[in-house]
Amino acid sequence: MKSNIRTINDYILSENKKKFKTERTSFLSHISHGIRTPLNSIMGFSRLLGLRKPLDPKQKEYVQGILKSGNILLQFVDNVMDLSQFEANNYSLRIKKYYLNQILWEFTEDFYNQRIENNDTNINLMLVWDKTQNNLSVETDELLLKKALKRMINLVTVKYPIVEFELGYQKGANNSVNIFVRPVKDKLTEDMCLDNKEFYRKEDNDSFDYFNYRVLTHSVSVLGGELITHSTNQEFSFEIPIEYEKKTNLNVI
Repeated sequence: MKSNIRTINDYILSENKKKFKTERTSFLSHISHGIRTPLNSIMGFSRLLGLRKPLDPKQKEYVQGILKSGNILLQFVDNVMDLSQFEANNYSLRIKKYYLNQILWEFTEDFYNQRIENNDTNINLMLVWDKTQNNLSVETDELLLKKALKRMINLVTVKYPIVEFELGYQKGANNSVNIFVRPVKDKLTEDMCLDNKEFYRKEDNDSFDYFNYRVLTHSVSVLGGELITHSTNQEFSFEIPIEYEKKTNLNVI
């Protein structure tokens, strides 16, 4: 009798957990939509204001402040939604074979287009990799990989007070590829030396950057890879498999 009661209780608990995960995802989806819709309008009109002439320096500063804060909020909403799906094992991966250099070219082009839209001239990205690996193909989710790249760049650019960075990759061991972001060497000074471990100090665990780091960690894990937390080149990087191995708790399309 006790065994039957325990089985029923376990079933009810399991169903309640499923219901809670579904309701949480639905709630966060509504929150995301409710924030994104008005925020897109705010940022759209701000971009239009930025195109008006003449604008004095103070007005340009105000417009850039609106766009910068809007981008941070959009990134936060995106992080919350993805992290919720990761933790609920509810993220649907779309795995296909891509040329990695093509993904990086497209990502960099989008990066510069967004920079122009937001009147942001602070950061320059340069693509670097071994030219013999131009046709290196990987099985991955293109959208999630680009999100991971953006999250990694956001972390690196916060830590280094310079404007020029290199984005690239190199083939690793065990049928993997290492994707990195690093500051241009001749722009670094001795006081800028930074160990990757500083990106996730426990005393910073309430910061937005730490939250961004957590989501990046989950993103790379879902892609079947891992972050590299040690480097001699002042780079921040992650490693993903060239051939994706399906995880049983993920929906792979």
